[in-house]
Amino acid sequence: MADSISFKKPLLLLLVVSAVLGAILGIGIVLMNTWGWYEVRVIFTTVIIAVASLCGLACDLSKLPVGPNLLPKSGLCLTAISAALLLVGLWGDLDVEIYWKTAVCFLIVGFATVHVCLLSIAKLVARFRWVYIIGSQVIFGLASLLCGIVIFEIDSEEIFRTVAAISILVAAITLIIPVLHRLGKISSTKEELLMPIEARNISVIDEQISQLEQRISTLRNFRAQILDEDTTKEP
Repeated sequence: MADSISFKKPLLLLLVVSAVLGAILGIGIVLMNTWGWYEVRVIFTTVIIAVASLCGLACDLSKLPVGPNLLPKSGLCLTAISAALLLVGLWGDLDVEIYWKTAVCFLIVGFATVHVCLLSIAKLVARFRWVYIIGSQVIFGLASLLCGIVIFEIDSEEIFRTVAAISILVAAITLIIPVLHRLGKISSTKEELLMPIEARNISVIDEQISQLEQRISTLRNFRAQILDEDTTKEP
């Protein structure tokens, strides 16, 4: 059965509201020239909510019609936790090092998960799927390395060079996967490379067809029973 839980509408609404509110507040602050800490926090709040909404939408779009969808759900949870930690720290004026390290690590892992979810939207044929698998490992590896740098406050030129090199590799994989998706479509059937949102639509239609078929079968059984009863009542 298709996964009926979708956060697309509330996330879209939250994105639109935060973007419009942020724009209005930003214009008002610029015109009034009142750049205080309160105004800065308000602007950052709208930005955090807007970015979190975009990340949530990316995870929701990558959900498959069937299956546990662990990666998209993890992305949604990490996005919510990261946004909550940032907002609490921002409005609570927290100056606790371990708190901000935790928030930054959640943010890094959350972005990595959303990144992998976005790449999973592009469906690859069998001979290209290893690129996505390796790409996912590289992305999460980079996230782990960045978290280690934040937690242990590493200040090493070699580490920074390693981060730069892996980041370039991640960027290359991010560009290559959509190209491989298009190449795979040339030599494969449409059904093999349906994106998650397309597959969900087809799955919903198939589910409705199945329900209608079951209903028709039930009605036919009722009709047959009524005809049998009428036949037995005749003298």
